[in-house]
Amino acid sequence: MELIKGFCVLLLCQFLGEVIGRALVLPVPGPVLGMLLLLMGLMLRGRLRKRIVPAADREGEAVRRDGDMGQRQLARALLRERVPGSLRLASNGLLAHLSLLFVPAGVGVMVHFGLIARDLMPIVITLVVSIAVTQLVTAWLLQRLIDRRPPAALQTPQRNEVSS
Repeated sequence: MELIKGFCVLLLCQFLGEVIGRALVLPVPGPVLGMLLLLMGLMLRGRLRKRIVPAADREGEAVRRDGDMGQRQLARALLRERVPGSLRLASNGLLAHLSLLFVPAGVGVMVHFGLIARDLMPIVITLVVSIAVTQLVTAWLLQRLIDRRPPAALQTPQRNEVSS
């Protein structure tokens, strides 16, 4: 039953992504929009989790308070896990067999090899440029994140070694 719930959440997100993509005539595939919706939902759930569930309870320790019943307790139970168990089960099952999802793409490359060979130069140029841009943006972002760290966090602790 948990697996079915997880797949329902994934398929609902994909469906909503398709609907939004087609309604707004966006050049982004529906499944990508659906995964963005899922990400936003999990982020919202995480923010609610931080507000509702005490830190000790988030780490798995039992927190008991007298008179703490009702909706707050239900929310605590629902938000205890970072990712719901049903969603985790469904996504781990998909990830375990992810290589099978590349078989249709490989067959497509083999079937349309003549078409790809005809446009090989534009494909190679596009791949090289996109890889270079990705690496530059990643390096730039990493440098920005490093610059935001406090100076104490950048220093590595040095050991005092005693030589005999």
